[in-house]
Parts: sequence; structure tokens; C-alpha cells
Amino acid sequence: MSAQSGQNKTPNKKTASDIHDKVQDSEIKSVLVKGEEVILRAKLHGAIYWKAVAVLIFALILFLTIPPLGMLLAVFGAILLCVAILTQHYLLLVVTNKRILARYGLLQMDVVDIRLSKVESIDLERMLPGHLFGYASVVVMGTGQRSIRVPYIANADQFRRYYNEMVLVEEGNEEAEEEIARVKEHAERQERRDGRGNKV
Repeated sequence: MSAQSGQNKTPNKKTASDIHDKVQDSEIKSVLVKGEEVILRAKLHGAIYWKAVAVLIFALILFLTIPPLGMLLAVFGAILLCVAILTQHYLLLVVTNKRILARYGLLQMDVVDIRLSKVESIDLERMLPGHLFGYASVVVMGTGQRSIRVPYIANADQFRRYYNEMVLVEEGNEEAEEEIARVKEHAERQERRDGRGNKV
């Protein structure tokens, strides 16, 4: 009996990530126009915390030998951790069938949407850690020298691939249309599966 009750409780647990995703979903839905559908939403990589964790570990080691300096470094690490948490909360990058929506920055927060027809290219910037752990900065270049740079995106390759598929669709490539339909279907299946998991 106790094992069954434990099993029933586990699926109902909502993690901070689930709550964050639901908040972002409602924010995205509030700005969508008629006939607009979300194709892909950026997934932030855990590497967003690496600087804070590295500083805190170094502070702990230093605290054992030089306590005042270790304490000072721990305060700096805590500030970096707060910045990473806030960045994760506010960072947003979404591709719909009509435009790219982005919210980035902390001290100066920019909220931008660029129609797909105004996008010149989507580039990926990867340093060595990005290659090793599978994340990249997505740089969206728009017409008129407008650019958006959103760091620590785990599914960056999918964003560039979707844009390339859209360009091919405009050029009349039927295979690209089929690929976009597959991407949308996969995203819908994933959303239904996540919804079922939360309801159980």
C-alpha cells in the first residue's frame, strides 16, 4: 500500500523547471497572433551555472586556507549564481511559423520579434565547452544590422535547421515542407506527453 501511494505522489510533483516552462508558455501564448504557432522553444543548458559553481568551489577551497578571502569569493560566487538564476528565468527564444521572438539581457532587457522574412541568417557561436557539452549561442541576424545573441541554448542546431528549412520552403522545396511538418508533429507529441505526465 505504501509503495503504491508513493508511486501516486511522484508524478504529481512539479519541479521548478516545469513551473518555469508553464509560465513561459503562458507568456508566449499571450503574444501570439491569429494563425501563429510555436514551432520550437529554446532549451537552456545547465552550463549557464558553470561560472558560479566554479567560483563557489574555488571559494570553498580557499576558505580552508585563507578564510577572509574565501568568504569574499563566496559572496562573489553567490552574486554570480543569482545572476544565472535571473538570466534563466527571463531568457526566452522562440521560433513560430511567422517570426522569431526573443527576450534577453538583464540590466538592459531587450524584447524583440523579427519576422522570418526579415531574418538574414541564424549563426551558432561555440567555444570549446559548448562543443564538449552540446550548447551554443544563437545569433539571429536581421535586416538593417539588427542582431540578437542568446547564449547557452541546448537545441541551437534545431533553430538553424528550422530557418534553413523555411528558406527552402519559400524556394518551393516540398521535402522542406514535409520536414517542418515532422518538426511540428514531434513538438506537439512532446507537449501532449509532458501534459499527460503532469496530470497523472
